[in-house]
Amino acid sequence: MLLLMVFLVIQAPGVPMRCGTGVFAALRPVAGVALPAVKSPADPPEPGDSQPFWLQNMGVMPPVQVQKSVTCRGIGDHCYVMVEDSAWDAGQVDSADVARIIERFDRTSPRDSTRGVWDHNTSVLGQPPDAIDDDSLVYLVYYDIGTYHGNSFDGFWQYFDEYYDTTSMRRWGYHSNEVECVYLDCYPENPSTDYRVAIAAHEFGHMIHWNYDQAESLWVNEGCCELAMWLFGSPDPISSFPSSPDNDLTKWEGDWADYIKTYLFFLYLYEQYGGRVGTALVQNIIASPAKSIAGIDEGFAETGLPERFEEVFDGWVLANRIDDTAFLGGRYGYYGEDVPYFAVAGFHTTYPVTRSGSLARWAGEYVLFQRGSALELGFDGADDGDFHVFVVGLDTVNHRLLLDTMALDSVQHGTHSVPGFDTAWQSVFLVPANHDPAGTRSYQYEAQVAGIAEDPGNAPRGTPAATVVRGVLRVGSPLTADGRPPELLDALGRRVTDLVPGENDVSGLAPGVYFITGEGPRVQGSEGSRVEKVVIQH
Repeated sequence: MLLLMVFLVIQAPGVPMRCGTGVFAALRPVAGVALPAVKSPADPPEPGDSQPFWLQNMGVMPPVQVQKSVTCRGIGDHCYVMVEDSAWDAGQVDSADVARIIERFDRTSPRDSTRGVWDHNTSVLGQPPDAIDDDSLVYLVYYDIGTYHGNSFDGFWQYFDEYYDTTSMRRWGYHSNEVECVYLDCYPENPSTDYRVAIAAHEFGHMIHWNYDQAESLWVNEGCCELAMWLFGSPDPISSFPSSPDNDLTKWEGDWADYIKTYLFFLYLYEQYGGRVGTALVQNIIASPAKSIAGIDEGFAETGLPERFEEVFDGWVLANRIDDTAFLGGRYGYYGEDVPYFAVAGFHTTYPVTRSGSLARWAGEYVLFQRGSALELGFDGADDGDFHVFVVGLDTVNHRLLLDTMALDSVQHGTHSVPGFDTAWQSVFLVPANHDPAGTRSYQYEAQVAGIAEDPGNAPRGTPAATVVRGVLRVGSPLTADGRPPELLDALGRRVTDLVPGENDVSGLAPGVYFITGEGPRVQGSEGSRVEKVVIQH
């Protein structure tokens, strides 16, 4: 029980924990436990039949099982609807609710009038287990699950039920009901609304995932189950994550943002590479015995697709900001979801500007620049990091998109020019994505433009207006006052090269803002100064 308590302690107080499956996943062994060699066929219930069920009281932690009477209130093509007797007597579930639950589970959904939860889940995620009861129907068990310190549980699935009761008690200290079933809350929300049936799809997804991989990483498992809600047509509302996108995709803590980030990632996979384009990618990821990123890579390989996680991750980070399928073959947007505006980590309209930040692994964020012209961007990540950096320009007048990759050197430094800034591209985003599996990494960025009055306090002391050079930089004085040759620095103050008197070939340098240090050099006729600023253009 200690591991389960640790899982609960790390939950943020007051944050709703909608899916309770992760509570029991904390007790899961790293390797799967062998299933029963012989099935134990159960007598299928008929409407009106009652039987004792072990139900989890989630109002205490660790959860405590209590045995209560549940009664079969309806049978569909793929499900039994079982309701705990006191919940039925209290009117928390009635006959109309049961009929609608069966209709939505078996036959129809908000997304498709000819397909219910069963068809959506089994066609995209895979088949459920039939490990123990020799009965293809799934038990949907409704009762008042309870809340813990303000945290509500809408439903859960527990793997104990796939084993004999004696095995479950011996290994995990919980009873097994020895049938395939999911547990769903019926109070205070109406259990037959589309959103509550979508939760049934979510929990059913956990059952399917377990059938293929009993020890999958929670972020992958939950992301696939969030996708099941979208497939049904009533997904979780998108909030929290867009306001704080600096959030490791592969780290699962059970916060609401974790549900949303994994939902959006697996929806992106499904729409760009999976079922929307006719492949079994999601099912192949689920079926892979590898975990986390390795399982996603194996899923792509099994599907015959050349992409791998890192490339897809970058596309997803960009899609969250661009979200327009009219551009670049639709790669950077969502077809079936209206994604809200993602918050920016910085917003700049006056220049020059230099800022520092940090970014969690497997996360991306967005820095917005507006106003000015001839935008010059510099990026400097932690030397031992692994950043991918992109520049996105949006033309909101003519509905055009600019997407460039900023080349970084071996110490994570790069520069990039954006011609037409503020005319062709009214908004430009710098988009870093952290690929370093070691964790959070720091970075610094700088922006310079022409056409905006600069704050002298932000520029190096003694800096005059910039001189524009193309191909050749002419320097007058041979040495600085202390006898050293003058140096050319980039926009972040990093040494690029020593300069010699006369002509210096700079055609091989990236366009952007540079500085010449020293007391003597004269640049193309300008007066000598302590620091000279030049803009190299091609």
